[in-house]
Amino acid sequence: MTKRKKPTISDVALEAGVARSTVSKVVNGTQKLQPETEQRVWEAVSKLGYQASLHAQILSTGRTRALGIVLLDLLNPHFTALVKGASLVAAERGYAVLLVDAQESAQREGQLIETLRARTDGLILAGSRLGDEELATLHDPERPIVTVGRPAAGLPAVTVAEETAAFQLTSHLIAQGRRRICYLAGPPFWVDAGRERGYRAALTRAGLEAQVVRVTSPDVPGGEQASAQLHQGREMPDAAVCYNDLIAIGLMTALGAQGLRIPEDIGVAAFGNHPLAPHLSPPLTLMEIPSQGLGEDAARLLLSLIDCPQAGPPPQRFGVLRVRRSTRPGP
Repeated sequence: MTKRKKPTISDVALEAGVARSTVSKVVNGTQKLQPETEQRVWEAVSKLGYQASLHAQILSTGRTRALGIVLLDLLNPHFTALVKGASLVAAERGYAVLLVDAQESAQREGQLIETLRARTDGLILAGSRLGDEELATLHDPERPIVTVGRPAAGLPAVTVAEETAAFQLTSHLIAQGRRRICYLAGPPFWVDAGRERGYRAALTRAGLEAQVVRVTSPDVPGGEQASAQLHQGREMPDAAVCYNDLIAIGLMTALGAQGLRIPEDIGVAAFGNHPLAPHLSPPLTLMEIPSQGLGEDAARLLLSLIDCPQAGPPPQRFGVLRVRRSTRPGP
């Protein structure tokens, strides 16, 4: 079997219809060219599978051609999809992605940021738990940082319209005739605050009272444990808005074990995009968060900042309501 010849810079130049020197400038990032030219070069690089010498790139440009992503929880499908989106965009531009898991710890996150900064050209912080002051001190035009899921002073951010999403999700439950709607809140950061504001706004408009339950952890065990707190009020809620889909899965499991029917006794809805949501029993109603799109936006913004520190932010993303049987009886 004949061994396939590795593509050369000349092959890329021929495929893209440009000079070898143009390919070198684009791949090594030594000179900014017309967007159409750069796109042709990167398309040729991707098509041929061309790999430039990383060592030569670092020596000539001081760039590693790598992006770092610091995640809150690698097991959360939201972050998995986010990484996929960022990785696709990075690969199109000839960048590698280095990934670390902060495990919901602000202290660990801070340590990992310091470690990754020396090995990458820029960082994406997905769901950062650091305080605003800590984040502000990280600003460095030479090694830009983009946050996902929360804005922070001095740092560009990619976000979802959380308050609008929560208002729509809660309004859906109200339209189904639910009147005792609780909110199973997540960690007290920007995303949760926006979701709680939207939840309260929808209830206020309908003349209903809010009931907020703070879960012990934003995962399946946290949802299971939260089910016990729903019985502590004067009346059992007839619907629950969950901070994320993992909490909702845990809650549904515990409620089923208690003999409660979903959605007849209590409707359950959540934020997220868990791939198993349509296959649960009953299927779970979600305000679908565009996780992969957020990753794509974050990577594009970060790459723009690496090329030009004054790059503008992308538009805010919006969730999409996916109504299923966990909130609406029927087939």
